[in-house]
Order: sequence, then C-alpha cells, then structure tokens
Amino acid sequence: MRGLKALNQSLVALETFAAAGLVATVSVVVLLQVGMRYLFAYPNPWSEEVSRFCFIWMSMLGASLAVEHGAHFGFDQVMKGLAPHLKFAVKTFATAVVLMFSLVLVATGITLMALTMGERSSALNFPIAWVYASVPISGTLMVIHLLAGLGKPAGVDEATGSRATTGAESSEKGH
Repeated sequence: MRGLKALNQSLVALETFAAAGLVATVSVVVLLQVGMRYLFAYPNPWSEEVSRFCFIWMSMLGASLAVEHGAHFGFDQVMKGLAPHLKFAVKTFATAVVLMFSLVLVATGITLMALTMGERSSALNFPIAWVYASVPISGTLMVIHLLAGLGKPAGVDEATGSRATTGAESSEKGH
C-alpha cells in the first residue's frame, strides 16, 4: 500500500504540473487568437484546435485531481443529518460509484481511441485518438487515486491534511 501511495503522490504532482501547463497554454493561445483576429484581422487557423484539445485534457485531468482531493460531487446537506454509521455507508457507496464510473471511463475511452485511430484534426493534422486518450488516462488516474485513498477519511487532502470544502460548507462558515 505504501508503494501505491508513493505512486499516487508522484502522479498527483505530474497531473498538477500538466494541468497548470495546459491552463497557461490555453490562456496564451486564446490571447494570441484574439490579438490576431482584432489587431491584424487574421484569425489563426490552428489556435481554436489547440485551445479545444488542451481544454479537453485540462478538464479530464481536473476531474482526476478532484477525485484525489475529495472535491468531487457530494451530498453535504444530506450527510450532515446522518448518523456516523450511515455516513460511512453513504461515503463507501459514493466511492464505489465513482470507482465504477472511472472503470467505465477507462473501457469506453479505449474503445473511443480505437474507433478514432485513423482520424486526424483538420487544422493541425493531429491524431484525434491522442485527444481521446485523455478519457482512459484520467479514468485510470481516478482508479489509482481512489485505491490509494482507501485508508484515509473521505474528503481529506493527504498532502495538506485539510478537508476539501464545497461551496455549501464555505457559505455556512461565512466565507
């Protein structure tokens, strides 16, 4: 289990770095596109594809990181009124559902990649299967995050030890 936790920490660092790089890339490319369009009346033919492909990867990596940090979908208001043993049961059920969904992402993502293996994007001539690779990769990362987090309380960020809060929890605290 210790090896899985070490692998998980390395993957989280890599995902965070990649997501930050993708955010920066999307920002620069969109800014360049707007500048070229309005200053020079020449829209880049490739910038829309680059920003879209980066956004897809960024979204999938962000979903994986949300699972790692316990920030995925939850029922905060429902959970507050439950007895501790019921909270544990609901959290276990929710983890099982997220795990099943992650496995579906892996399986359907691989199928989607196989179906699009010969397709290429119009502006960049980039293999579309590489864009769809974000689906099974993020699903696999979610599975690893879930398995590595089995021993920790739900919603606790292992790196910081703090509990991930949702908008509902933040508003109750007056933030």
